[in-house]
Parts: sequence; structure tokens; C-alpha cells
Amino acid sequence: MRKSVFLPTAMAFLVLFTGLSSAQETSAKSHKGDKGISFSVSGLSYVGLGQFEGGIGGKYWISNKLALTSSMGISAYKKTSTSSYSNYSDSKRTYSRFSLFVGVEDHFFVNKRLSPYFGGGIDFGFSSLVDYAGLQRDNPTPGRTKKDKTTTNTFGIRGLCGIEYFFADWVSLAGQYRISYFYEKTIMRKTLVEGPGVIQPRERKHTATTLGLGTSSLVVTFYVW
Repeated sequence: MRKSVFLPTAMAFLVLFTGLSSAQETSAKSHKGDKGISFSVSGLSYVGLGQFEGGIGGKYWISNKLALTSSMGISAYKKTSTSSYSNYSDSKRTYSRFSLFVGVEDHFFVNKRLSPYFGGGIDFGFSSLVDYAGLQRDNPTPGRTKKDKTTTNTFGIRGLCGIEYFFADWVSLAGQYRISYFYEKTIMRKTLVEGPGVIQPRERKHTATTLGLGTSSLVVTFYVW
């Protein structure tokens, strides 16, 4: 939990270090009607490829203090383990994930370079994990697992708070802290080697609701229109 608040805290200290009076200078123009492209990264408290998440999205200011925001994330990988036996197939693992967030931010200060905010929105997500087992190429044993596939669909709501700092009228950096509550449905399907008495596919389903605490992220926005 302590690590998860690092990014927003570091952002706040960065702004204070550069001088609060300077940070609170009036921006050269109002925000209403501004549109931008945003790039976000999260999970940096646990640096590593397996814990890194990123996304690209957009931001549109419907007034000087309210902004519509969105973020889309896509990730995928494939890993193949070569069998040391020529009569066995290679084992493989594939993973893909897609996420989409749409929400709104309510900023405290109008036309200021330093702008704390609260916000919230809706999250959607889909992921697929597939494992292919290494089996004998000729006459594999009936009933052995050939493929394991797990698919997960999520839907939820996200609350967030953060600080956005405008280095210039066309670029900003925000550190934010997120809390999510979501519903998750998972389907696990096991495909077996065909044979007498083998019933397939074997499938299990389960659902869960989760309250996710302590996710922090950095968001860079370029206002291009």
C-alpha cells in the first residue's frame, strides 16, 4: 500500500520543489474545448515486465474544470518451450489482454498550472490465457490434457484522485491514485486427447467481485488541438 501511493506523492513533491507560486500561475489559456492524447503507465511500484501496464487514450475538456477522459490498453505475449524429445510436440503459452476506461475528472483550480482533481468512470476488460501441452506426436495417451484455456471478462467502476501539472499549454503530467470495484467472470476450458470414454471439453466457470486498492499511475497528455 505504501508503494502504491509513491507516484502521486512524488508528483506533489515535484511541484512543490519547482515552487508553488510558480505552479499556481494562471495558464495562458482556458481549458474548455482542449483535446489531447494521453499515455499512461501503472504498476511501477513493482517494476518488471510481468507487472507493467500501459495505455493510450484521449482527453477532452467540456468546461474549464470538467474533462472527459479515456484509456485503452492492449498487451500480448507468446512463449514456446522446445521439447528435448523429437517425438514430442513443443509446449506453448499465449496471453492477450484488452482494457478500456471511460470517465470524467473534476478539477479544483480553474486555469491554473497545478490542478488537483477527483474523478471516476467505467472499466471494461478481457483477457485470454492458453497453454498447449507437449504431447507425443503419434498416438498420444487418451485423456491427457492437450489445451488449457482461461478467459476472463471484467466490468467495474473506478474512482481516482490525482494532481495534474501543466508544464506548458500543450503538455501536462499527472500522478493519480485509483480504487476499483469490479465484477469478474472466468471460464476455464480443458481440451483432452480424444479417446474412448473421454468427455470434453471440460469446463468450469466462476464469478467474483473484487475491490482493488492502491494502484498508482502516471499520465502524460499532449494537447494537440
